[in-house]
Amino acid sequence: MNVLDEIVLVFGDEKVSFDKYMQILKTGLSSSDLGKIPGTQDQVIIGDVDRSRSHKVKAIFIIGLNDGMFPSVHRNEGFFNDNDRQFFKENGVELARNTIESLYEDNFNIYKAFTTAEEKLFISYASSNSEGTTLRGSILISKMKKIFPKLEEESDIVQRTSEILIENTTFDELLNKLSEYRDSGEIEDKWVEVYNYYKNNRQWKYKLEKAMEALLYNNKPDKINQENISKMYGETLRTSVSRLEQYQACHFAYYLKYGLKLSEKDNFKINPIDTGTFMHDVIDTFFNIVNERSYNIKELTDEQITELVEEIIDEKLGLNKNFIFTSSPKYKSLSMRLKRVIFRSMKYIVESLKYSKFEVLGNELEFGDGKEYEPIVMQLENGHKVEITGKIDRVDIAQLGDDKYVRIIDYKSSAKNIDLNQVYAGLQLQLITYLDAVCENEDLLPAGMLYFNLIDPIIKSKKSLSEEEIENEIRKKFKMQGLILADVDVVKLMDTNLEKGNSNIVPAYIDSKGNLSNSSSSGVSRKQFEYLQKYANKIIKQISMEILSGNIGISPYYNVKNKKTACDYCEYKSICNFNGMDWNIGYNYIGNAKKEIVLEMIEEKLGDVP
Repeated sequence: MNVLDEIVLVFGDEKVSFDKYMQILKTGLSSSDLGKIPGTQDQVIIGDVDRSRSHKVKAIFIIGLNDGMFPSVHRNEGFFNDNDRQFFKENGVELARNTIESLYEDNFNIYKAFTTAEEKLFISYASSNSEGTTLRGSILISKMKKIFPKLEEESDIVQRTSEILIENTTFDELLNKLSEYRDSGEIEDKWVEVYNYYKNNRQWKYKLEKAMEALLYNNKPDKINQENISKMYGETLRTSVSRLEQYQACHFAYYLKYGLKLSEKDNFKINPIDTGTFMHDVIDTFFNIVNERSYNIKELTDEQITELVEEIIDEKLGLNKNFIFTSSPKYKSLSMRLKRVIFRSMKYIVESLKYSKFEVLGNELEFGDGKEYEPIVMQLENGHKVEITGKIDRVDIAQLGDDKYVRIIDYKSSAKNIDLNQVYAGLQLQLITYLDAVCENEDLLPAGMLYFNLIDPIIKSKKSLSEEEIENEIRKKFKMQGLILADVDVVKLMDTNLEKGNSNIVPAYIDSKGNLSNSSSSGVSRKQFEYLQKYANKIIKQISMEILSGNIGISPYYNVKNKKTACDYCEYKSICNFNGMDWNIGYNYIGNAKKEIVLEMIEEKLGDVP
């Protein structure tokens, strides 16, 4: 900048050619000096091996002698290879160094690095990277060991050493020693003296206190006081079954989501819940149109189903709220896949009704004020109430003699089944609660609670299959999953084609004697259904009492059967920092007991519940 300023002062507005200006600038720069802080006797020079040209020094520390890093691995760089570079060089155009030249320069740099030290040379290499992947030492390490066979290698990984040096590094070592003391109860006397030094030092005292708080932090949240509970929930806990299941999955996550109402920022992307909601919406509209146009759903052909679904989807994809499905080729492809999934799902939904005595009572039936059903209200022992709202995807009814039966159907955008171990843990109460409420409201008997999975099945086979065989395999994938009443006559109401063998519609198997197989069917007796209904009510009250008591402890579930945890897709992991291996808190484990054992456990736990 000084040179440019001087050019302006000397030449002013005089115009000069580019060549003359270049010569003036070169002359100015060549006569200028750069300021340099004079070196002292006690100094540390830090630099890259390729760029450092140090004078003789007492000690050299060379770090990072790992394979591929020192010496570095040279690969062909850029568009030109070594022959091209040599050709250009011979014709007066010099580019970057070729591979051989780079290797020569590397060897020279290594020689300079190893010979600059007058008294001591320290070399080190990393045993692993930041991701935990093992790293190998450089070939130079092996060469040094051959030259000096008595050389002993030290490692702070194999045997960690702690030394009392300067204040900053010693403070970090002290924290490590205190952490070990917390776990083992043992500490050397010298570190007690170090602790007292920092404790009595005005400059370090506050930092030590905060560090001790962090060391003794147990990650256990305190209970919420009653005043704050009243502010959050009031006298009546208004919730849904899925929220209560969330509380059982993790008390702390429930508190953050529904108590503090923390949520992530909305992103412009498709989430599973978006596609699931869209498919639910299409199916609900399908049944509404069938009713409005007075179609008999059991007489619909595949062509009519396809036309209706095509009409509904095209209309809904044109709505502004679903613009993301048509905003780019990626989402257009996704919308085509959605159509295929819904076409196929709707076909088998209609087929399951076509070969069934059950009739659709209603779709998207809601519990709540002014809805199809009143909210489910339960009185709690502490004087409070819990009011449950929710929505049932589909309710079917059928009559057998003087008895009327009901089944609850829930549509899921991924494969799901009822696991009684999760029911026992309070993680799968939704269908049982809704079934119990509908039975009470409509004076009906329970026939089943089932999931219909809205999926795009992939058929795998070791042999070629005919179209009919492929269709049968696909049909099996769309069989409803869940629990049904263990009554052959009721099962035959759900599948009128079933005489013996496996049902294509519900999880049932009738043996050669005409009996429902207990081992091959997902059936429970009428009494067991009653137990499940009573148990769901009991555990809902228990969960509600826990919420209103202010318990927000960190104890997420761990499913022993599928190794899944409540933390797998939790958006609050960065807040609680739970890792499953803390010394003070752990997982709430869910067992993998057989159906009969879980039912016995439920019956035992109910005790004297009327």
